[in-house]
Amino acid sequence: MKRLITGILFLFCCCGLLAIKVQAQVTVTGTIMDKENKLVLPYASVTNKSTGRRSYSDKGGFYKIAASPKDVIVFSFLGYKSDSLVVIQASGTETRNVSLVVESRQLHGVDVGAQYSPYQADSIARREQFGYILDKKDMPLAGGNTPVGAGIVFSPFTRYSRKEKQKREFKKIFAKAEQERYIDSRYTAAFVSKVTSLKGDSLQLFMRDNHPDHNMLRTMPQEDLIYWITDKYKAWVKKN
Repeated sequence: MKRLITGILFLFCCCGLLAIKVQAQVTVTGTIMDKENKLVLPYASVTNKSTGRRSYSDKGGFYKIAASPKDVIVFSFLGYKSDSLVVIQASGTETRNVSLVVESRQLHGVDVGAQYSPYQADSIARREQFGYILDKKDMPLAGGNTPVGAGIVFSPFTRYSRKEKQKREFKKIFAKAEQERYIDSRYTAAFVSKVTSLKGDSLQLFMRDNHPDHNMLRTMPQEDLIYWITDKYKAWVKKN
């Protein structure tokens, strides 16, 4: 009987300790992005230094990893300085967005003269800053006609490695961000307000409902853009 009571007490103690341990688990989550340009960083490495557990951010830079209070989480991405944080919460979900900084590198210092618009000058500077990723060719699959050197081919393992996925997704994100920056450089609130006389919330609603396509805007002269905005404004007023 005494052994039975001792066993039951031991079982309760073990269950209590297990409950405390489970309760102490924290899900650390958030988004990893470039600090200066706010580009999300896909497939970034997220490591719980305290436990050795590792995960990676998804295509949108979103990450999630299990931890305990005071655990150290380390974040790293190709060409960026690693950063870390210490888990604060005792349980539940702790949201911590992370901004990484590009490693110092010798830039060529492209001379941007007065012939460039502010958008073009910024675009050239960004292109140079991220050239270490953008200039790297994507790895082909092995087999077929993909030789590299004397009978060497890249394997699927190389093409689908974490660094290759980081590089390919970052190129897509960079290209999309550049398109949006070009649109923002021409389709500005000040310009649209001048054409439509809209201001404040009405102006923001109109611009949200009538967002120009990048490819269209690339081939559209400024005069045609004025006509496009005017036509969209007339239709928008009738609808509202």
